[in-house]
Amino acid sequence: MSGRGRQRDNRRRDGYRRPEGGEGRGGGDARGGGRDFRDRRRRGYDKKKDYEDDERDKESSMESPVQMTRVYRNDRWPKDPDNTVTEEKVDPKPVILAKSSRTTEREKADKLDQEFPALKKSEDTPTKEGRDEEETPGIIMVKQRESARSGSPATPNPRIIGKKEIVVDKVPPKLTSPVKLVDESHAFCDGISDYMTENTDFTVIGVLGLQSSGKSTILNILARIYPEGDDIFKVQSYEHQMLAEHCTNGIDVYVNSRRHIFLDCQPLLSSSIMDRAIQLEKKFNAEFSTAENTIEVQSLQLIGFIFSVCHTVLLVQDWFLDPSLIRLIQAAETLKPVTPTISGDDNQLTEYFPHMVLVHNKCEVADFEDDMIDEIKEMYGMVWVKSRLNWKEEDGGDSPHLVMIPDQEGERADVLQYRIRPRVDYEKAGRILKQKVFTLPRKPLSQGKLTERAWSNLASKTWDNIKNSPFYMEYSRLLP
Repeated sequence: MSGRGRQRDNRRRDGYRRPEGGEGRGGGDARGGGRDFRDRRRRGYDKKKDYEDDERDKESSMESPVQMTRVYRNDRWPKDPDNTVTEEKVDPKPVILAKSSRTTEREKADKLDQEFPALKKSEDTPTKEGRDEEETPGIIMVKQRESARSGSPATPNPRIIGKKEIVVDKVPPKLTSPVKLVDESHAFCDGISDYMTENTDFTVIGVLGLQSSGKSTILNILARIYPEGDDIFKVQSYEHQMLAEHCTNGIDVYVNSRRHIFLDCQPLLSSSIMDRAIQLEKKFNAEFSTAENTIEVQSLQLIGFIFSVCHTVLLVQDWFLDPSLIRLIQAAETLKPVTPTISGDDNQLTEYFPHMVLVHNKCEVADFEDDMIDEIKEMYGMVWVKSRLNWKEEDGGDSPHLVMIPDQEGERADVLQYRIRPRVDYEKAGRILKQKVFTLPRKPLSQGKLTERAWSNLASKTWDNIKNSPFYMEYSRLLP
């Protein structure tokens, strides 16, 4: 073998490979073949020059950022058993092959903030109550217009209103059944305040009467929006009447969709309430000597409360006239705490008294005769002549607000079917009662204009004044 062939084999053993495509010194393939190899044989091979060229290639590879890799084949390098001998030169600066999605989004956001400064979000952390003003939808367009019109001093800048400044009136929940205003132990309950609004156009209607006179039935006529609706207040059944039991304890309150507030009071001077109190072993107030006196004083307190917080009071009776009930109403009118109001004529400060409508329930056929009605009106004119309650009709002289309700056919329909029908049936009498009650003028309950929530607060204060009033204590000492 010649000297040049031996040198070529040595270079092949060292693993030297020329770059493909002729980019290296002389081009050609890895064996140094081709036209360049024949030219070198023809010109002669200079070993020293070849060595210098190799050193120059190494120096250029150290300076270049291109990564060099020497790969050995099994047949060309048998000494490496793992066939993994490589030589790499890593650039000091890492080469980024692909960017993460988060980095791409951050760069886009920075670029967008630079182009549109109005879209840049505030760095403040939003509070728990809501987002900040910059994050409120619809504020971006306002800011862009504001910046566009900033050059015009004559045009005022629009006010940006955030979510914290918007006040939304909450719709109160609908009341489906009556709730307690005064419970059985004569303590005030403020649960009705959750169903009140800031409405000032409302009417308060209360009912008073003896046991089994039909108070809850009369209120159901007024509280129902439609005549075929269900009963709202619980009424006595035939079994309750046979057992002489009452249904209402304390005062129940109900508000319908027309913003009429109805107060259903427990029966006055009720022996059933006294019997229930004795069975429950309740301890009476030390100021009240007996259970009878306690029931009477409590009835006076309930009447005084109804007179103080209602626009219209219904006095229900199931027969011609009860002297004990009339005396009780007159005593309650005297003991009622002073509730100042403003008169509608001359705006002077006066004491408030409601309208009183006399309702005769369960009337028979003879009660609807003209002479009987005139006699009833004349009797009431003599009884209430000194009363400060608004019991007179405005254009009727001494004629009281009187409504006659016939007996309805319910559980006694088999007995009442043979009687003579009155000239005013039950449905027509109910319409007359609605017209009478809802057309009465409303007087202010206090010196200022009241809303429903303010009325609830007024009722609470009025009940506290009545419970702490010394007049009822002094009256109880006069009782036998």
